[in-house]
Amino acid sequence: MSNELIDISIRELENTKKLCMMLMESPHYKKIGSEGIYAIVEMAKAVGVDPLQALNGGMYYVKGKVEMSAMLMNSVIRQQKHSITKDPKSDETICILHGKRADNGDEWTESFSIEDATAAKLLSNPTWTAYRKDMLFARALSRLARQLYPDILKGCYIQGEIAMDTAINPSEPVLVVPEFIGEESALLLAEELNKCPDYAAQVNAYLERNKIQLKDLPIESADKIYLKLRKLLEVNNE
Repeated sequence: MSNELIDISIRELENTKKLCMMLMESPHYKKIGSEGIYAIVEMAKAVGVDPLQALNGGMYYVKGKVEMSAMLMNSVIRQQKHSITKDPKSDETICILHGKRADNGDEWTESFSIEDATAAKLLSNPTWTAYRKDMLFARALSRLARQLYPDILKGCYIQGEIAMDTAINPSEPVLVVPEFIGEESALLLAEELNKCPDYAAQVNAYLERNKIQLKDLPIESADKIYLKLRKLLEVNNE
């Protein structure tokens, strides 16, 4: 490694340390701890995500490892132009996802079912009872990403994968909050919707009827919007 590259690496490390020290002054980030902040910031940089977005709900530090929200993992993969499609056979008992790489055309299909969740002893967690489809999607996405997009995932786990692993810590109950896309992802989605005004109007009408904001969309609803928007844009570009 040249001296120039070494100097750059040292500067980046020092900048990360400064950011961690600054964030530790805030009560919110202090709960994560300096080790957790550092791990999340470094993982965010590795996968090309804004560190502050990662720290504000995109990534989590659990038992010495970094977890990523399903919404963020989905977004990171799609930003690389790769494809993720939910099979129509998906329901309350199984989520089936089909993936296709944009660079070499490789394809893979993965699924996660209630039977899988039962075998992994996940159904005792109340989140699985209340938000079953969201949790099935997250686990199926994690499986697909590890097989087809490991270069993007960088070893990151999906949110709740470590926290709810009873083999790691069976005595610690963990409640995983259902995922909503949040402020940052809502801005990205709004930007994409601006490319298709007619569909954007339909989405806005839906939000008004349900009296919710774009940032409060559940991950599954946002995923459906992304998929439909992508198809509409492909038709318009033909």
